This record gives sequence, structure tokens and C-alpha cells, in this order.
Amino acid sequence: MKIRRRVLDAWVREVRTGWGERAYRSVSAVAPVLCAGDLQSVGHLLATDGHQLDDVLGWFRHLATRSKSFRRRLERGGIIDITSGWAGRVLHYDFGADSVAPLEVLRLRVQQHVELCRSVGEAPGRNLAIVVIEGNGSPSCAPQLRLHARRTFVAGETMAATPSGKLLVLVRRDDGLRSRTLRLADAMRHDDQLDGPPVRVWIEPLSMAAEHIDSHLVGLAS
Repeated sequence: MKIRRRVLDAWVREVRTGWGERAYRSVSAVAPVLCAGDLQSVGHLLATDGHQLDDVLGWFRHLATRSKSFRRRLERGGIIDITSGWAGRVLHYDFGADSVAPLEVLRLRVQQHVELCRSVGEAPGRNLAIVVIEGNGSPSCAPQLRLHARRTFVAGETMAATPSGKLLVLVRRDDGLRSRTLRLADAMRHDDQLDGPPVRVWIEPLSMAAEHIDSHLVGLAS
């Protein structure tokens, strides 16, 4: 990917005009990485600087209006690379690989998968599902649910807490998913620290239609 110097300089100035000095300093700093084509690192660095994803994507969509080569790069997976780098930084450093993230982080991971599926012509729900863990909503219940979930899903799966107290775990749909989920349910059923109503656990397939993903997540979170 080659971006002409005058195009890059003009874009940096326009970011300064539209988004301010802080954004200007950040895009100036990542310009060499951008020109090297490492968009995942660009996303990671901009998340480290504390920029919101909507702003970051707005900057690069603006650059795409000026540079044909960069526009082609975005269309061929560049958006996914930037988003993945940004989300990886937020998830790992802000919440920790073994912690529970806000629902927005899980939503972002799902959106990445949707974009990837669109690029290869697959339905979003073919390879991923969400394991839903619903306790009794008490403060003492939540830590135990997280503990059991992390003991079961050990591959760094994104796990998010909902306002209603559920845990949502983004998982791959493979041959072992059902047995892992059954083991999780059994472990929680025999946990003396989980008193009150039984914990409910189920596998929720993702919607096969990309346009229904957001409403599906909202429904699960309620």
C-alpha cells in the first residue's frame, strides 16, 4: 500500500482541523506505521492513546476518500485489522485476558466477525455462538459464575457482563462446545456457594443475518 506524501500530510492537517490537537498528535505518530501497512498496530496504538473507535474509523474513512490505494486496503480487510488492533488493546490491557469486559467489547468482537464473514460470503452464525449464563442476580453469585466460566472456557474467549446480570461468552461452534457447556452447568449445579434458584446455561446460536446481530445481542442482554 502506497500513500502519497502530500495526501498523507493533507489528511493529517484535516484530522487536526476536525478532531483537534490530541487526534493530530496521535495520527502524526502512527503515520509511519500506517505507511508500512500494519493497520492492526495502528489500531492498537490509537487505542493506547485513548481514542474511541468511532473517531478512529472516521479518520481512516476520510483518508480513504483521498487515497485510492488506501481505500482498496480498507475494502480488503483493512477495517477489520484496525478494529481488531483497537479491540485487542482495550480487551487485554483495560480488562485483562481473564476478566469480564463490558458488553460493548463483546459487541465489537461480534461486529468484527460479521465484517469478516461478509468479506468471504459466509453467514455470521455459521462458526460462532454465545453461551449464556444466567444466575439469580445477587452480588455474591456473579464472582462464582465468572470463576466457573473461566475454568471452562480457557482459550481467551471474550466474556461480557450484561446490566441484567447475565454472562455472555463468545465461543466457536465446534464439536466440543456442547460437552463443555454441560460440564459448566454441572459444576455450577454442585457448587455450594451458588445458593438460590438454579443457574441457567444455554448455547445461543448467532443470527445468520448480519442485520439482526445487534438486536439479537440486545435481546440476550435484557
